[in-house]
Amino acid sequence: MRLHSAIKRSYKRVESKPRIKPAFIVLLLALSLLGCGGPQQNTSDNNSSSTTAVNESSTAAAPTPTATQASPTSQDKERPIEFTYLGMTPDKQNIRYKIKVNTAKPISQVDLGVKFTDDSGKVLDETTLIWQNIVRSKQQPIEKDKTYDVEDYLPEGATKAEVVLKRVVFVDGTYWQNN
Repeated sequence: MRLHSAIKRSYKRVESKPRIKPAFIVLLLALSLLGCGGPQQNTSDNNSSSTTAVNESSTAAAPTPTATQASPTSQDKERPIEFTYLGMTPDKQNIRYKIKVNTAKPISQVDLGVKFTDDSGKVLDETTLIWQNIVRSKQQPIEKDKTYDVEDYLPEGATKAEVVLKRVVFVDGTYWQNN
């Protein structure tokens, strides 16, 4: 009988579950937090476009893209796009504009200068909108000879918006600047 009890006790020892060390738990927690702490992408699910607002104060610290070769303006007198501001929508909830692409050079984004004001003329926000052709949360090519009709947000309290073309950024990192 003693032999049977000794075998039974050793069997129980083998069955015991190993413990997870506290350092391993801390490591897993740290890795999961690092994975969630990265910058989040600002995209839209609409079918025409996506824009990102960038405050002028935050862009002052950010480096401006540098042209690695001559800008299209020095080679061509023609603008790479035609930009038309169409005003506010009838419900006064959005602004509308059109972008017609004239160049075969692949475009990454179009930067627009926007100033929103209220009834009294007080400036509510002055910023740069970055337009990219985002369809179903995926950036699509901005194609030559295509016209993009865009509706974008109008901040609460704004009754007027001034929108101008600032810059066209190409896929290769070069850009065309509106003077």
